[in-house]
Amino acid sequence: MGEFSIFHWLVVLAIVLIFFGGRRIPEVMKGLGEGIRSFKDGMSGASGTASAPSAVNAPGNLTAKAGKGQVQLSWSTASGASTYHVLRSGNSGGPYARIASTSSTSYADEGLSSGTTFYYAVSAANAASESGNSTEVSATVA
Repeated sequence: MGEFSIFHWLVVLAIVLIFFGGRRIPEVMKGLGEGIRSFKDGMSGASGTASAPSAVNAPGNLTAKAGKGQVQLSWSTASGASTYHVLRSGNSGGPYARIASTSSTSYADEGLSSGTTFYYAVSAANAASESGNSTEVSATVA
């Protein structure tokens, strides 16, 4: 009574296919595998700094310079960062949408409507963590 028969497994598989579709199963399984691997690493108490999260600080000195149909952003390097996420909003304080990810400390947001004001922030990330957002800046497109 406590065992799953082949019929039970087929029902479970059918439900998974209905909810996720056949194309998403490899993605779901990859996520499940990564989760199990992460759990095992955490439970084994793996020593050393390689598995310890490496915190990264938010980028500083974010500036925005408006131009014709674009806003040029630049910021300071954040220690430990490998990627920067550029965030934009139409309202001060957000909510922000991620518009780009880059390894550079500058980004040109192009194809924007003249006279529109945008608000920007940048976060820094590495393989282990992501920082909070930088200080917000704004620019009105020329």
